[in-house]
Amino acid sequence: MEANKIKGEAKALKLANGAELTYCERGENNEEIVVMPGFFFYTFMPMLEGLAERYHVYGVIMRFDGPGDELNEDGSINWTRQWGKDIYDFCEAMGIRQYIHFGKCHGSVPGWYMVKEHPEMVKYFASFFLVPHVKEQNSNNFFSLEDGVEAFMARGIRKVEEGLAKKMEEAAAIGMNKNDPATAAKTQAIIQTYASAPEMIWGSKEACAETLKNMTVPVGFLFGTEDEFFDDHFDSNMWAIRNTRGSRTIFLQGEHHLMELDCPQRVVEAAFDFYDECEKGYYKELMG
Repeated sequence: MEANKIKGEAKALKLANGAELTYCERGENNEEIVVMPGFFFYTFMPMLEGLAERYHVYGVIMRFDGPGDELNEDGSINWTRQWGKDIYDFCEAMGIRQYIHFGKCHGSVPGWYMVKEHPEMVKYFASFFLVPHVKEQNSNNFFSLEDGVEAFMARGIRKVEEGLAKKMEEAAAIGMNKNDPATAAKTQAIIQTYASAPEMIWGSKEACAETLKNMTVPVGFLFGTEDEFFDDHFDSNMWAIRNTRGSRTIFLQGEHHLMELDCPQRVVEAAFDFYDECEKGYYKELMG
């Protein structure tokens, strides 16, 4: 169990394929279920706990090792699909027949797998700060490490000093600096290849685009106007915003990519507003 990746009580679930998933559970007294995947639940925890004010929330750790069912042609694990398969297996094991997906950036990747492979299980899908990319990338500024990790982090934060302190606390808690070099390199390679590329769930960008144009699950997009990662994929993001069937998009002026550090409750309230509108049937009307 990777309990060090969760702030507070952590639980474990062993899947049929032998993989062990670490998760946390909040808002157990609430009836409606939200599943929120993530690499860690430290800086993500305020969003999870905010959602748990109204929902029964499962925060599921997206793993980097263990057995895999979703393989590339060379036999390596296709983590973009495997993270989604893990969520499906988690729901099956927990007896969850339908849930609301909340994904912040990489946490939305499993949601895209689910709406492609098992849309009947996803009631609504908040895909915040990340959409599949069906156009060529415009630039590569956000993930550049040429000027150092701290500068990279600062590009994503509005309240820089406070945000960096939170990220340093997270890094210390999960032991990022204690990983052996081989493990750290493997994890970094997986993140760079798969974590921001939900389009890899499909066999082609054309197939991905067709799914977006024919969505059967309401999708909510949220971006900050100062998100450099949005600009790196500007053409793809604008295409998805304009063409994803039955979707809604909100831009928050002045906010950056790491909004969970600057204003987690604002992100939660945007999710609540989207889910409330879903309950009123507005997006189903758009879908016909």
